[in-house]
Amino acid sequence: FQPQNIVANANTLFYKADTTEHRTKLINIFPYILGAVTPEILAKRQQINDLTRELNRKQRDLQKLKDVSEKWKIEIKGWVSLAQEYGIISRELKIDDLSFDAQVDLLKDLINKNSWDANIDSEKIIAASHEMIELRKEENSVAMELAKSKSRYTEMSQLFDSMDTYRNSLSIQVERLNISKWLRSLSEQNNTCPICRTTNVKNSVLEKLYNNLEKLEEEAGYTKTIPAAFEREYENVKKEIGILSERLSAVQKRIKIQSEMKNVSENEKYTLEGISRFLGKVQYASETFDLLGTDSELIDEINRILKELDDLKKQVDENAIEKKIDTAIRIISSNAMKLVPLLDSERPNDPIKIDYKNLTVIVSSDDGRDDYLWEIGSGSNWLAYHIAATLAFQIFFSNMVTSSVPNFIVYDQPSQVYFPQKLAAKEDDKDLDPKLDDEDRIAVEKIFKTMASAISIANKPMQIIVLEHADESVWGKVERVHKVCEWRGENQKLIPEEWIE
Repeated sequence: FQPQNIVANANTLFYKADTTEHRTKLINIFPYILGAVTPEILAKRQQINDLTRELNRKQRDLQKLKDVSEKWKIEIKGWVSLAQEYGIISRELKIDDLSFDAQVDLLKDLINKNSWDANIDSEKIIAASHEMIELRKEENSVAMELAKSKSRYTEMSQLFDSMDTYRNSLSIQVERLNISKWLRSLSEQNNTCPICRTTNVKNSVLEKLYNNLEKLEEEAGYTKTIPAAFEREYENVKKEIGILSERLSAVQKRIKIQSEMKNVSENEKYTLEGISRFLGKVQYASETFDLLGTDSELIDEINRILKELDDLKKQVDENAIEKKIDTAIRIISSNAMKLVPLLDSERPNDPIKIDYKNLTVIVSSDDGRDDYLWEIGSGSNWLAYHIAATLAFQIFFSNMVTSSVPNFIVYDQPSQVYFPQKLAAKEDDKDLDPKLDDEDRIAVEKIFKTMASAISIANKPMQIIVLEHADESVWGKVERVHKVCEWRGENQKLIPEEWIE
C-alpha cells in the first residue's frame, strides 16, 4: 500500500516504515517475504536468538562467580596463612604449593579446632612478619606501576580528544574553503573571474584560497585515521590497568587478613580469646563460601545451550539464506531498472539497487557514487523510484510459487506531485478536476503506462488499484486500465450524503 504520504516520500519507501516499530518488523520479516526462509526456519531463528540471550546471561553469571571465586582464593589463602601463624595448622605446609581445593579443605578442618589447639611458634610469627613486609613492598610496587599506567592512559586519552578536536577544526575550514573549488571551475570554464566578471585575468586571491584548501585536505587526510600501533598501545594500557588493579586488590586483601581482625587489639591477638575470635570468623567465612556453591552446574547449563545452538545453526544455513536474499534483490532491482526509464526520472539509465536492510533505494552514478533515495532531489524522482521499486517487488511476488504477499498493490494519488497545491485544494465543486499542464499530463500518463508494463512483465495474475484525481483524459487510452467507480458530481462521493443524513 502506497498512501499519499508515502508514494513520493524521500525518506520512506514502504507503508508505515516511517515508524521504528514497523520498520524493524519489516526488516526482520524481509527474508521470509522474499522466499529465502520458511516459517520453520523463522521459528528456529527465534530459538537461536532466545538461546543466545540465555547463553549471554549465564556466561555473565559464570564470570561473576569466577570473579567471586578469585577473591575467595585470596581470602582463603590469607585465613590458612594466619592459622599457621597461630600454630593451628602445621608450619611445615607450604601454602603456595597447595591447590585451591586443598586450601578449602584446610579451612573446613579449622572449624573443628578450638583455641586450645593453638601452638604459638616464634619462627612462624617471625615468618609472618617477613611475609607482611614483602606484601607491603609488593603493594607499593604494584601501586606505583598502576599510577604510571593511569597517567599514561590519561595522556593518551587527552591525545585522542585533541586529535578529534583538531580534525573537526580542519573539517570546518575545508567546508568553508570548498567554495573555492566551485569558483575556480567557473573561472577556468570561461576564463572570467566569477566575482568581478573580469576576463583574461588570473585571480590570485582565488588561487590562494584553492591552494589553502588543498593543504588543509592533505593535512586532514593525515589525521583522518589514528595509527594502528597507537590504538593497540592504548588498548594494552587499558588492559594493564585492569590487571594491576586486580593485583593490588589481591595484595591488599592479603594484608588485611594478615593484619587479622580490626576489632582485636594487638595485646589480645595471641590470647585464647583472640584465637577464638579468629576461629569464629573462619567458621563464618567457610559457611559463606559453601553458600556460593560451585560453578559446575552453571557450566553444564552453558554446555547444554552451546550444543543446542550448534544443532540449530546446522539446520539454519545463514550463507544459503544470504545467497537467496541476494538473488531475490538482484531480480527485483533488475525489474525496477526496466521500469524507471518509463517514468519521469532525471536519471533513467543509472543502475539502482534495493537496500532491504535500510528499506530504501540506492542509485549509482557513472562516477561510482551511490546516492540514497533521500539524497536525490525532486518529487518526480522520488515518485518514479517508489513506483518502479514497489512494482518490481510485486512482479517478483507474483512469480513466486508460493507468496505470503497478496497479488495486488494500492496507490493513493500517485500524480499528486504534478498537481499545483491551489488546484488540489478545490473550493468550488464546479471545478472537480485539477488541470494539468501538457508536460505534467504526459508524466502522469507515464505512471499508468508503467503500471500496465509491469503487469505485462509479470505475466501472472496481478492487480494494481489506483485512487486518483487525474481524469479519464489522462489514463483513458492506456491499455489494461479499467475504471471501477468515479466519485464525482452530484452525490457521487466515497460517503454518500444519505449516510450522513
